[in-house]
Amino acid sequence: MSLTRRLLRTLAAGATVAATALAPVTAGHAATGAYTLVVLPDQGESAIYSLVNSATRSVDVTIYELRDANLTTALVNRQKAGVKVRVVMDPNHSTVNSAAYNALTAGGVSVVYSSASFTYTHQKTITVDGATSYVSTGNFDTTYYATSRDYGVLDTDAADVAAIEQVFNADYAHTAVTPSDGTDLVWSPTDSQNRLLALINGAQHSLDVEQEEFGDAALVNAIVAAEQRGVTVRVVAEDTSAKYTAQFNQVTAAGGKVTAYTSSTGFYVHAKAIVADYGTSTAKVFAGSENFSDNSLNHNRELGLIIADPAVISGIESTFTADFNRVPSTGGTTPPPTGSCTPAQLLGNPGFETGALSPWTGTAGTVNSAATEPARSGSWDVWLDGYGTTRTETLTQTVTVPAGCAASLTYWLHVDTAETSTTTAYDKLTVTANGATVATHSNLDHNTGYAQHTVDLSAYAGQTVTLTFTGAEDYQKQTSFVLDDLALNVS
Repeated sequence: MSLTRRLLRTLAAGATVAATALAPVTAGHAATGAYTLVVLPDQGESAIYSLVNSATRSVDVTIYELRDANLTTALVNRQKAGVKVRVVMDPNHSTVNSAAYNALTAGGVSVVYSSASFTYTHQKTITVDGATSYVSTGNFDTTYYATSRDYGVLDTDAADVAAIEQVFNADYAHTAVTPSDGTDLVWSPTDSQNRLLALINGAQHSLDVEQEEFGDAALVNAIVAAEQRGVTVRVVAEDTSAKYTAQFNQVTAAGGKVTAYTSSTGFYVHAKAIVADYGTSTAKVFAGSENFSDNSLNHNRELGLIIADPAVISGIESTFTADFNRVPSTGGTTPPPTGSCTPAQLLGNPGFETGALSPWTGTAGTVNSAATEPARSGSWDVWLDGYGTTRTETLTQTVTVPAGCAASLTYWLHVDTAETSTTTAYDKLTVTANGATVATHSNLDHNTGYAQHTVDLSAYAGQTVTLTFTGAEDYQKQTSFVLDDLALNVS
């Protein structure tokens, strides 16, 4: 039995891999691995300093506000080392930018103010050696580093970087250009409104929006229309002067939920991001400099990305959820929780219906659709072990449990075994939270169908928790641990 089951398991895993290998690449998206997310203020600005310091040939910077002496010094040092450094600045913020402008020009860096054909040059980009571009929602301004929620993406997709350089060269020379979208780019003033509308209109399950400005009627109306067709909508926004109350009321009246930040001196939502259909095979994320405003979409120079990279999606989604629930960030800058809890299910891809692990991580080939170990619901489950040889397989996901919430992990488990002992646990499934064991199962728990299990995780409220399922078999007689329909519910 163990040999047969192992063969079936191997064939099933191979079929999944083959299907993945043969699946067409989604149009308009580069292969996973071209992007690296930086979450601010949590991770700090070391990534941009390291990027600049790595330059051997060129550094091109387009920026709205530059008031960071460390970055300015790094740019000057690269110029003095023989690297060609050029900077395009917004002319409307000459007071903010003047110290950097003077230091850069004194150090031999070529600096120009951008064309008056744009209301503002609001783009925030650094490109090094024509190979890597850092596309940011945040300015390079130390005044705001400690309190500003922002995201940056390091992009090495060749088509993206080439398009960014083409536009930089035109903007530096004050010549007209029609930007190329490369693989993933979203430009203003050319196509950002249409691209963002398409992202919102394409959402089928969920839409999470994080925005400093929330005034563009077309985008707000599209969000309301998404709610009306059954999409779950959450919004995190800055509303220091109660400027967007009417728009937030539109969202909540249609059934959406809004968390607004209102401190002009504390945590400030400066990010511009959208996550659509998180946890599904069609999930996408936008991050960039574009606000929901007419200027930003139609009159400024702006740049963002829309990508399907699982790590970037998961990182922005988990940060968004923490901001939505007002959970302190690792940087300690998010306001303390209010004591209330918004009910939610926190796990991504809880039923594995994407046919892939992400945002879970773990042993490759464990996502299963074979009839030998059928799903409890839908078409997919995760099948750990079942080989009848010494083997360990894992399934892991990290989430943030909001402070002030009760938390409960539930999962459906089917245990299928060739072991005959009624007293000895030869093969085991261990469930841990941040390394602490919270549940165990073994071949002694074998059953003919699925059984639901519940673990209280309320003790982890206000923390980031890593959940891991570890299946471990001994040297003979297979045991399969099959998981489906997981949830981490908070209330």
